[in-house]
Amino acid sequence: MNTRATLALALVVGSVLCAVCALDASTAHAQAAPASLDIAKLVDGHLEEAWRRDAISPAPQSSDSEFLRRVYLDVVGEPPTRAQAGAFLADAAPNKRARLIDRLLEDPRFGEHLADRWTAILARRGGDEAQTGGRDLLAVWLAAQFNANTGFARIMEQLITATGPISENPAAAYYVLMGQPRPATADMAGQTLKHFAGIQIQCAQCHDHPYQPAWTQETFGGIAGFFNALDIRYDFTVQPLNPTISDQPLPAPKLLEAYLKNRALDAEARNRAEEMLRYRQPRLPGDRPVKTQAVEFYRPMLYRWLVAPENRTARQYLANRFWSFLFGTAFVSPVDDFNAFNKPAHPALLEALADAFAARGYDVKAFYRGLLNSRAYQLSSAGRPANAQPWHFASYPVRQLTPEQFFASFFVLAPGDAFVRSFERQTQGPLARLRQYADFIEQQRKQNPDGNYPRFDRELLARYEKLLAPMGPRWQIRRALAQRYTTRTMDDEQTESESFSLSIDQALEVMNGDVTRRLGGSLNGTLLFEILRDEKEDSARLDQLWLAVLTRQPSDRERRLALDFLARERQEGRRDPALYEDLFFALVSTTEFATNK
Repeated sequence: MNTRATLALALVVGSVLCAVCALDASTAHAQAAPASLDIAKLVDGHLEEAWRRDAISPAPQSSDSEFLRRVYLDVVGEPPTRAQAGAFLADAAPNKRARLIDRLLEDPRFGEHLADRWTAILARRGGDEAQTGGRDLLAVWLAAQFNANTGFARIMEQLITATGPISENPAAAYYVLMGQPRPATADMAGQTLKHFAGIQIQCAQCHDHPYQPAWTQETFGGIAGFFNALDIRYDFTVQPLNPTISDQPLPAPKLLEAYLKNRALDAEARNRAEEMLRYRQPRLPGDRPVKTQAVEFYRPMLYRWLVAPENRTARQYLANRFWSFLFGTAFVSPVDDFNAFNKPAHPALLEALADAFAARGYDVKAFYRGLLNSRAYQLSSAGRPANAQPWHFASYPVRQLTPEQFFASFFVLAPGDAFVRSFERQTQGPLARLRQYADFIEQQRKQNPDGNYPRFDRELLARYEKLLAPMGPRWQIRRALAQRYTTRTMDDEQTESESFSLSIDQALEVMNGDVTRRLGGSLNGTLLFEILRDEKEDSARLDQLWLAVLTRQPSDRERRLALDFLARERQEGRRDPALYEDLFFALVSTTEFATNK
């Protein structure tokens, strides 16, 4: 057996032993956690202690309609339908909130919504320059993991250690979406630690971190070394592209130095050779340099460090991130910037939540179930105490919807599938364009058999289509509209909006866009048609309209203003369909519709 094979065998045995040790440690940690650990009581106990300490009287419990809209948006990414809202509000069972939470966590839209949240973090919008549908592939894969309740540590492992073509392993799209044709080694190191540990080490690439003594240039170089061997291969002679991730052995330093003396090297080749020299020594913080040249073990080593019991920052970041999805305000803000000067609110609670999350195998559904059933989550957004700060969590924070939530809220208002189908043509994804391109090439080849055309792999396209099949029209179109919507607020540096920022362009998209225009009519097949057909009294029509759009009944003042408007406009000769279209337009243009209130 040659030296390389002997080394590889030794590393395999060592990695198995490490995995067994890690499993034993994880099991022991889980057994050490109380069997009756109740995350909801954990949250409320810590927060109530802070409220007593600071003499704060928290807001009252949210109303059923307030809770209903909030929990639907937070768990499945869209508000309830009229029928769902009516059924919940009419239910008198004392445990109806807990039962609703359980039901929503088992809804397939749970995974889709979390996939939308995480793809916005892991891959910038519109970042699929390879036109493979990689962003959607990653979203579909993430949704399947969340719905199967795969522990988030396992999701991290699959993303960080991904290899192979994205058509066979969609998790590999994580690296493809970082940049084309290959992200810089330093960028991969910085992005991965930010995404999965909440550590911003990018500035240590050029100089020691100004207020984190542990993050030196040497430390950064050691982390970057774990990504130095990662390679992304493309075959540009075949369409569609099928980027493939692998770990390639690094050339010897002397060979690289000789290579760099070639003055004919282009900038890309020179940068890559310099990276290979600069980051060739993987090293974990506070540890000795990794001696092995078996590069296929580099990224798995980094993953094991991230989830190791002693790496408390990473688990606290993950608890902080998922908390922020439900509460808007995180314990550490910015949510992905853990450092010595950015002290968390409620440090003991954050540490306890992080330990509970890890002890349960990073079970996202269990973590969500605990947070959603807490008193803190179910407080009203009204009645915030005057002496409370946002970090007291003494009332529920109103926050803007994500772009995907915003457009999903419109789709809920459309009976049937006609509204969704009306957008299919103008929101076609990259695979639809590839199909059209394949047909064009085939037609050209028939007309001119001697022409030089790219080879089109229809089997590969079919494989992509199969992988994306779980992304039905509603989800795909919602994501496409959200992407188009965020480009309305790009600044001079092409930074994209991740929320409903109420910019002028976004407001115009709501007021004059296709979505509002197509949805706000009163013809057969629309929400207003059904309300006007089924309800004959204005008061009942207003109840149904408010319930559909805002998941609540109109206030006394709103009802009076709406009835006065109807009476006044009827005297001017206007007909009911047009009047109710005006009311619908007014409601969907409110700030309330664009928030989780």
